[in-house]
Amino acid sequence: MREALELTGPLDAELWGSSMLGLFWRARDTLPLDEIGSDPAVTFGGPLIEAIGRIGGVAARIALAVIAIVDEGELGLRAGEIRAALGQESDKALPEWVSELGNAVVTHGAVMCEDIFDDACTVFLEARHPNGETHAVCVLIDNNLGGMAKDILLADSIDAVSEIVREHPQPRAVAKLEPIAPGVAAGRIHAAIELTDMTWDPPVSDDYAELRALALRRAGEAPGYVVSAEQPEPSSAARDRLMEDFLNSPEGQDFPPDSEEASVVSLAIDFCADYVDGRPLRWSPAVVELFMADWIPRKVFGDAELFARLPTALDGWVRFAGRKSGLPEWAIAATREAIPHWHETMVRRSEDPGSGGPAKQFIAAARAAGIDLENEDALNTFVAGWNARSKVA
Repeated sequence: MREALELTGPLDAELWGSSMLGLFWRARDTLPLDEIGSDPAVTFGGPLIEAIGRIGGVAARIALAVIAIVDEGELGLRAGEIRAALGQESDKALPEWVSELGNAVVTHGAVMCEDIFDDACTVFLEARHPNGETHAVCVLIDNNLGGMAKDILLADSIDAVSEIVREHPQPRAVAKLEPIAPGVAAGRIHAAIELTDMTWDPPVSDDYAELRALALRRAGEAPGYVVSAEQPEPSSAARDRLMEDFLNSPEGQDFPPDSEEASVVSLAIDFCADYVDGRPLRWSPAVVELFMADWIPRKVFGDAELFARLPTALDGWVRFAGRKSGLPEWAIAATREAIPHWHETMVRRSEDPGSGGPAKQFIAAARAAGIDLENEDALNTFVAGWNARSKVA
């Protein structure tokens, strides 16, 4: 409440409220198992606004007004109700800017993408408050993580960002900043933040939580809202055609269809189609790292033969994908160079029993116990024992 009294304007207030809501969002991982899925803003913020309401006064009215505007969920509604219950008499003592809360106008949208590897993009929404103060919310969307929001920044304006891009050109990868309709930008921001919210312990930046609520507020205010369409996953038939094209290409013609190399390429196609962003031909040094250093160790049972042949097969696939995508030679070369760099890490992590995901750990335990994975009765018996041990643990 003391901090609320020191706020100087609507944007300052929104940043303060968003930061507070960020504390609640960060604390969601501390919720008991039976409360996972509940709104952390209500769980942690509910008692706070109740206490503010009991204390009352000008500081309480300011704090409740800000929370009611910044949070568009149940906590915001409840904060508005508590403020209304305090009556209107002392509203005359509130700063003039309180009446401007909730009246920001979203004026522009833009997106900035890197035109070679397309590992990520940044979506912008610019807004103006009634007092003339402008700002742009910038949401970094990571294509390598399925399109989740990973970082949120605040800029003076989209034009200010454009000027920085012009003054600091990259030698090879070109960042293109292009205008898009605010409603389109809003839909992309909502979809990306929703995906992050669904992810356990997402790899977000330090500033993400503090600005998350503000980004959602701007997206909710954008005119002409357009729901972001999901990237369709390639069908099994499309993946088969892609594999056939590769095996008949100069890069893959030396690999028989039943070879270990063909199996590796099939894994690479499924990885990008199901776990990245649905584009099997989009490869970059970062995608190679995720595939070899993270996904393979967690998801794939492989022997020494598979790991020994993986670099050659993946190198052929990267060359094929780069040619089909029209990447410049330097970009294909940079992606190929990442393959030997991550090979040792992949082998080491794959040999670590603790690095696998739950499914891989279960299968490993079943194999260690001598269970025939083709025997349904034996597998069901092992599942029952596994579940019983898990409950005890």
